[in-house]
Amino acid sequence: MDLNMYCHALPKVELHAHLNGSLSIRTLKKLYELQNPDGLENLEFKDVNSLKESFEEFKLAHSLTNSPKAIYIAACDVIQEFAEENVIYLELRSTPREVEGLMTKDEYTEAIIKAIKTCETKCSIIVKYLVSVDRRHGLQVAEENIDLAIELQKKYPKYVVGLDLSGDPTEGDVFLNLLEKSRDAGLRIAAHCAEVPNEVEIMDILNFRPERLGHCVCIHPSLNGSHKLFQRLLELKIPVELCLSSNVKTKSVPTYSHHQFKYLYKVGHPICICTDDKGVFRTTLSKEFELVASHFDLKNTDLKEICKLSVKYSFATDEEKKCLLQIIKNFN
Repeated sequence: MDLNMYCHALPKVELHAHLNGSLSIRTLKKLYELQNPDGLENLEFKDVNSLKESFEEFKLAHSLTNSPKAIYIAACDVIQEFAEENVIYLELRSTPREVEGLMTKDEYTEAIIKAIKTCETKCSIIVKYLVSVDRRHGLQVAEENIDLAIELQKKYPKYVVGLDLSGDPTEGDVFLNLLEKSRDAGLRIAAHCAEVPNEVEIMDILNFRPERLGHCVCIHPSLNGSHKLFQRLLELKIPVELCLSSNVKTKSVPTYSHHQFKYLYKVGHPICICTDDKGVFRTTLSKEFELVASHFDLKNTDLKEICKLSVKYSFATDEEKKCLLQIIKNFN
């Protein structure tokens, strides 16, 4: 079996996928036609070549996911597409959003839960929901979304398992006091960290000790970080969600061979391979595994071991982890 086929067939675990950023062109066209029955003539797609451009594409997705029906369609499509490439466990993250006259935040989140319930009966995949807090939207909105996340976790403990701190890293605050509140309520924290250089903020996030960290680009001294930051990350042993295509296409790292994967993997730091936004960056989790293997000379057994460890770092239940590990162990 060649590398491409192996990476597709391998039972995989996705721990960092944003709903709106994961919408495929097929789904975006479907949602556009839902709003514009007369045609697609005004819809165009460009390759993303910077962090700013990635957030611009998010705006397109947000404009099309402006009703409970659209959110439900979007979530179903994303889940099914991951399942089709043998992703057996998915943590999907999204910021609750209201659209005046069309959708409340409660309706937004309920549509995602409905999609997860629908897909679990059709696809061989376990799906969890992480409520996102966008740092750009200020303290009041962050408080609202964290309170909503706490209520959702009480209502749907099987599905709502954590909180995601995300948004443009050049704006806003990280709301660590609010994250502590959600942690006390039983939610686990996945925090975007070190997407841009900011030693004080990065150290604050590290010392908060989220259950997982996203990206961690600007931590190693060769990538605009420092020896102090890198050593602190290694000391804490917090698992890092690594998204190669995302970091290269936004120019957070210059090339795949320069990616922070090599520094973390070399020293045995906990890592998992993720897509971030498979729609925005025109990728799949299978492609991300293929990139890792080809650029860092990994064997099939190495990729399988990464999948096993990703199960360990997931927010799945102990029973679910046992089942997932057995599926991966049985794969040859």
